[in-house]
Amino acid sequence: NIGHYIAASMGGGSNTHLVGMTGALGPGDHGLGGMMSSAMMVNGTGMMGSMAPPHAHYANSEGVSSMSSAQAAAAAQGVGNPMMSSPSVMNGPLQMAQTPVIPSSQYHQQQIIAHQRSRAAATPHHHARTAMALQRQQANYVGSSTFDPAHMTSGTPVSNYADFLSGRSTTPLGHMNGQGSTPAIIRPPSTRAKSTSIGSANDRRTPGATTYYSGANSNLPPMSTPVQQSSAVAKSGPRWTELDLGGMNLRAISSPLFKYTFLTKLYLNHNQLTSLPVAISQLRNLEELDASGNLLSVIPPELGLCCKLKELLLFDNRITDLPCELGTLFQLESLGLEGNPLQEELKGLLQKEGTRALVEYLRDSGTAMAAPPDRQWVALDKDIKSDSPEVITVLSYNVLCPKYATPQMYSYCPSWALAWEYRRDTIMSELTAFQPDIICLQEVEASQFDEFFKEKLGEMGYEGVFWTKSRARTMTEAERRLVDGCATFYKSSMFKFVASHLLEFQQSALSRKDYRKCDDFFNRFMTKDNIVGFAVLKHCKLPGEPTIFVANAHVHWDPEFTDVKMVQTAMLTEELAMLAKKYGGLAPAPPIHHGGSAGDSGSEAHRVQMQLQQQQKQFQKVAAIICGDFNSTPDSGLYEFLSRGRLDKDHDDLARLEPYADYKRHGLRHPFGLKSAYASVGELPMTTYTPTFSGTIDYIWYTTGMLATTGLLGEVDKEWSHQTVGYPNAHIPSDHIPIMAEFKWKPAGSVPNPSGTPGRHSFQYNRK
Repeated sequence: NIGHYIAASMGGGSNTHLVGMTGALGPGDHGLGGMMSSAMMVNGTGMMGSMAPPHAHYANSEGVSSMSSAQAAAAAQGVGNPMMSSPSVMNGPLQMAQTPVIPSSQYHQQQIIAHQRSRAAATPHHHARTAMALQRQQANYVGSSTFDPAHMTSGTPVSNYADFLSGRSTTPLGHMNGQGSTPAIIRPPSTRAKSTSIGSANDRRTPGATTYYSGANSNLPPMSTPVQQSSAVAKSGPRWTELDLGGMNLRAISSPLFKYTFLTKLYLNHNQLTSLPVAISQLRNLEELDASGNLLSVIPPELGLCCKLKELLLFDNRITDLPCELGTLFQLESLGLEGNPLQEELKGLLQKEGTRALVEYLRDSGTAMAAPPDRQWVALDKDIKSDSPEVITVLSYNVLCPKYATPQMYSYCPSWALAWEYRRDTIMSELTAFQPDIICLQEVEASQFDEFFKEKLGEMGYEGVFWTKSRARTMTEAERRLVDGCATFYKSSMFKFVASHLLEFQQSALSRKDYRKCDDFFNRFMTKDNIVGFAVLKHCKLPGEPTIFVANAHVHWDPEFTDVKMVQTAMLTEELAMLAKKYGGLAPAPPIHHGGSAGDSGSEAHRVQMQLQQQQKQFQKVAAIICGDFNSTPDSGLYEFLSRGRLDKDHDDLARLEPYADYKRHGLRHPFGLKSAYASVGELPMTTYTPTFSGTIDYIWYTTGMLATTGLLGEVDKEWSHQTVGYPNAHIPSDHIPIMAEFKWKPAGSVPNPSGTPGRHSFQYNRK
């Protein structure tokens, strides 16, 4: 006899849910050691599959056994199967129950409990079936006080298995229980707190609902492209994110599986796998991985790149050692290793101190990966002479203040690489290699400016200015030394210091009457102590010693406070305009007035525009550079404001400003012709990289009337970065990377931007 198939036809067509069971309870081995194979496949949207004839064994099983229809139905529900409840049963030959192990600590006890639970999950698709059973339990509340008759329909088909498990569709109870062909279908409520209630059968899938897909073997359904996947998501809601291939006697995993980068849970438990493919590192969204009950002896180091993992179960394998790269799994809460011949040192640490201690041990005991290739230099003007006095280089770098670089914040970084003594030497090595004419640093601790940067850079011919954040005003001297701020250094052989100016946004806001009227904005704005430091310099190598204004900014970080970022940036440009008039020899220009009544709003807007145009002509002769960490991406309102010179009042980033604030009534304006240094070739893919965020938020802006970009420091090698979890690490000392631009001074403000074809060569910057 050959095992039976249960076919539950859901309204005809190709959308059919099939459960195949062969050899589930072999009489020759008492249902414990039979070679199990099964298939739960769906011929539906996004998961195309096919079912082989009943006698096919999808896991290369050699044994064939018989079972009744009732047994098959019970097995489909996980009922009456001893392997579902016996902790001593493993996939393979019959295992004798071992002597109970006495736990040596609470962590060891947790390991033992999880180990027993893992052994009880040896049946095919245990996790998927458990989820199905849970869905049915929630559906079977007919007659209870919480039952809603609106959830009951009749004859509604299940479109696909993923919809069924996620809650969009419902369990065909009659078919699963071997009853009639037209069962009542009950739509269960979602089990997730963030999900919303489900209405009609045509509603989208509940956001955040759990979704499984149980495959028959490693030959998965045809892959869809990202565009197709996005289209499918837009039409039918969130895609399935969990895949159960457990208990299938699989000996290998097909590579297309690892293109499912959206997977959050993957169950490969109780198979015959001897290794995990290196390509598993592509599953960066994975939160749970169960590979227990296999034949694994080595864990690929690349698994450490799956840094979202919270549960990694490797029970009952042949593992003797662990790669140090697993130390980057900073979110890992449960690491299951019982039933492995693991080294005593690692086993003892896990049993006595738990998963966190073992992960930290692996993280700190590993050696640094190979250093990244040199960053390329992007030459925009091949004819430029680097030793020309008309050429200046500017570097901006958020160096990550020591008090922010905590093990809790950057727990993926080895403690020795996170130590300030190590990071500061690496930072100084970078500055020494680049040797720019102007250096703008953010998040510099006050004590480190005096004791380290000022001294070290002074030896290289730099002089510097430092500004602390506003919070230092109310602190003692000892506390003030731990406050971070912005530091600007310049080569004393090229520039003469004229003046230093600090813009404290809090103090500046107090002097504005329109801010005081806006309680909500005032409360949001006044709690942020960000600053901008201005250095006014004269270029002593050029005729007439022209003045250049260097702004060094650190804008508020929180994306929920885009209005604060915008106002801080607007105040920066206003302060720069004031300094340009004071030190740049500009004739006084009429200020931009925002006053007027509601009745003459049109004429008022015209006056504002005319005044702005007059100021723009005047400020074309101002040479200014604005560097910093702006905590805003290139698609933000901040980027648009600085690059265009205006931001309309209806922009989303100004939504939180009150109507009676000047900025809200007329939008934002500034008179400078600013451009990002990298805009001509495209912004860098990222200037900061952590497991939770990567993107471009650091910029060097310049006035196009007096300066032209001639060269740029390129990005960090993409392949190298892809093999890391994030910054900082052994080679990148901050969570930001330095950005650097080379500018040519335009004589009389008339030299056009260079039109040479961009070229790339290895970075060997030897300007004197």
